[in-house]
Amino acid sequence: MATFAHSKGTRVLLGRYDMSPFLTEASIDAKIDPPDVTALGSSHKTYLAGGLGDVTASFSGLYSFGTTDDSTGSNSTHIIQVLDTWIGGATRFVTTILPSGQTAGARAWLMDGDVSAYAISAPVSDVVKTSLDLQGSDGYDGGRLLRALAASTSTGSGSAVASIGTTAAGGTTGGGVAHLHITAERNITTATVKVQHSTSGSTWADLTTFTAATGPTQQRVSTTGTIKEQMRATLSTLTEGATGGSLSWAVAYARRGKFKT
Repeated sequence: MATFAHSKGTRVLLGRYDMSPFLTEASIDAKIDPPDVTALGSSHKTYLAGGLGDVTASFSGLYSFGTTDDSTGSNSTHIIQVLDTWIGGATRFVTTILPSGQTAGARAWLMDGDVSAYAISAPVSDVVKTSLDLQGSDGYDGGRLLRALAASTSTGSGSAVASIGTTAAGGTTGGGVAHLHITAERNITTATVKVQHSTSGSTWADLTTFTAATGPTQQRVSTTGTIKEQMRATLSTLTEGATGGSLSWAVAYARRGKFKT
């Protein structure tokens, strides 16, 4: 039986920010542009299989202006001062959209994109609104959330997540891509996050290790080879510069290959 999800649970992580509190809509448009190989005398068009892929993401939201750092948007609780620094920039933004909420194992849309359009509208009879478009690079991947965005005060691993269709004997071939979002930190000197995989859930091996972080950051890492059935996110090191340190982070992963039999 089909399982449906209400859009109110959607979460959007853009770079090192949780944009969910400011957005009212999120969408992804992925397509393939197949080459036209129709020859003279043909009655119908013929296309070559494959072609170049393209992906864009669009977001609509509400204007919110706060009083935190204008130049960096550090620990920002508003959207405008963040977006003002993005348009025309050289940094691609690691983007993770969670259409069914933040439960570990939930569906995740992963892409890497540049801000291609940004608008503010102020209708006389309504609230001030914003919109944002991202032009993706390196395609679009459908994956799973390995760890929901939350604060950690010590090292540890999340629960195991197995993609539908994988088996302990198989897993998937062809590698994949991992996303890390660190949205906030307090009294942290350095932190290291890993993605691990396992055949049975009892013995875990490192699949990829993100670059050690010293503050809020975004990271996107591609992996190769066979990905075992079960996966998890692990905070392997957390060094505090003072007592009471914490780190807010989330991890998602998308398998790119086929099931191994």
